Amino acid sequence: MAINLSGHGYLHVRWTPGAVVTEVEATWLKSRAAELSSGRALPMLVEMASMAWIDRAATEVFAAPWPLERMALVCANPVDEVIAVFYASRHTHSCQTRFFTSVDEAVAWLTE
Repeated sequence: MAINLSGHGYLHVRWTPGAVVTEVEATWLKSRAAELSSGRALPMLVEMASMAWIDRAATEVFAAPWPLERMALVCANPVDEVIAVFYASRHTHSCQTRFFTSVDEAVAWLTE
């Protein structure tokens, strides 16, 4: 997994293909996002990149409030989409969240 602050003012997360996301990775990601954003609410682009699994504890970490303006989830395949839809159906988002199949469309929405 990689996270950085793009030159266009949004946080960009890229999961490694086949990633299994646990509470440890989720906690690290939230901490790193807070550090990069310096307390500002920024948009976030998340490229799921064929994730294998996200465990329940990780979804709880992600479901807790954090300072995001909006989030775009880019699903690389049907498995990513199932993971994203399942998560969304079980948790209330703390920011506006949309699903995309195109990074370009997701970035356009984040930066509009």
